[in-house]
Amino acid sequence: MNLNYKSLSGFIGAGYFIIGILVIVYNKFIIEMDPKWARILGALFILYGLFRVYRAIKFMKQK
Repeated sequence: MNLNYKSLSGFIGAGYFIIGILVIVYNKFIIEMDPKWARILGALFILYGLFRVYRAIKFMKQK
């Protein structure tokens, strides 16, 4: 994979992170959600976003 793909992957990861925060704050993701489930879904989005950013940074440091 080239560097441009991995940098895009990092931006997409940041997007997932932001979506996770918005889901927690507004208790919505397409539909209105119970706050408990919004926190769980938001946390999953945040964790996945951080994972994608970590992998992109790790790849860019290797190159």
